[in-house]
Amino acid sequence: MASARYTTWLHPEHSLTRRVYGGKRGAAGVCNVCDRTISGGSYGYRCGGGACGGFDVHEACLTLPKRVKLGRRHRDHELTLSVLTASRRCVTCRETSDAGRCMYRCVECDVDVHPRCTPLLMEAGGASGRRWPQHAHCQPIVLQW
Repeated sequence: MASARYTTWLHPEHSLTRRVYGGKRGAAGVCNVCDRTISGGSYGYRCGGGACGGFDVHEACLTLPKRVKLGRRHRDHELTLSVLTASRRCVTCRETSDAGRCMYRCVECDVDVHPRCTPLLMEAGGASGRRWPQHAHCQPIVLQW
């Protein structure tokens, strides 16, 4: 069983509390890292600090690596998992994420990729323990470790 309290660099302002999302025991939430719904009795973590506006995250998303190197899509630099301070557009799916959400970024090259648009969450079995299909319009990204 995971710890009831968690501290992460993704949300250093406050500690996060483990909770059940959805079902009879709690409301659903949206993960700030992968932008997917946390529901159906899944475990995740929520910030209790009201001043931040809330931060929710799947347990699986807390295990994502901080840095990745992409294969043929972006060979020159590593991308760093970052909390956005402004809206950014994913180079893979072309969808925009708002400030407070997370993306893998290369600031030098102005390249941004959602964690959900990489095979990382697929390999981890998805944030809810299930495998997620890639969007039909997403091109797979090859990661080099």
